[in-house]
Amino acid sequence: DVTYGWWAGNSRVTNRAGKFIAAHAGHTGLISFAAGASTLWELARFDPSIAMGHQSSIFLAHLASIGIGFDDAGVWTGANVASVAIVHIIASLVYAGGALSHSLLFDGDLADGPGPTTQKFKLEWDNPDNLTFILGHHLIFFGVACIAFVEWARIHGIYDPAIGAVRQVEYNLNLTNIWNHQFDFLAIDNLEDVLGGHAFLAFVEITGGAFHIATKQVGEYTEFKGAGILSAEAVLSFSLAGIG
Repeated sequence: DVTYGWWAGNSRVTNRAGKFIAAHAGHTGLISFAAGASTLWELARFDPSIAMGHQSSIFLAHLASIGIGFDDAGVWTGANVASVAIVHIIASLVYAGGALSHSLLFDGDLADGPGPTTQKFKLEWDNPDNLTFILGHHLIFFGVACIAFVEWARIHGIYDPAIGAVRQVEYNLNLTNIWNHQFDFLAIDNLEDVLGGHAFLAFVEITGGAFHIATKQVGEYTEFKGAGILSAEAVLSFSLAGIG
């Protein structure tokens, strides 16, 4: 039952999972296109003789932090910057295609979706097993993203502000350090611990995701628990940002 007004976010797609997917795919496409186009815009105007902060370089600065566009000594090369931007623009077209498909071609609530697998992702707020199944997939995606970051830093390298250069980082999977830094993560002063936190988080998220997919709702189901179960990924997002 809808208990809030039409002005509330996503109220229009409350019981229409297909339209909900279309809305978010379109939103993701806009973000991806903005990232790619803005990167090309900054690249076309970038002057390596002037500090990035004085050129309002936001996207190039983020790429620099993961070692793209600069060599190991921190000297500007521009390598792969345009490629990353173009990949984002192409991805935005894929997201847009998915958004249009779900908006115009597929069933609005996925009740009559193409196959039983599609129907499993139909949001049913009064069905705890459905919610935990969807949450499990979200957790696995977060875990894979953590692994990608850890492996990128280990194989390619990321920028280390302590030495002012890009270097490869081997993660330090020290569970004691991870436990001690859960509330004072701002005190972390080395990349090895940062990557170790992400490696541990990847394991927890993928394990938890597999558990939620393979099992049903555990414990008594309440309206409060139902409202919170699909917002758990928001908390995990803050965890990712915090440990990083």
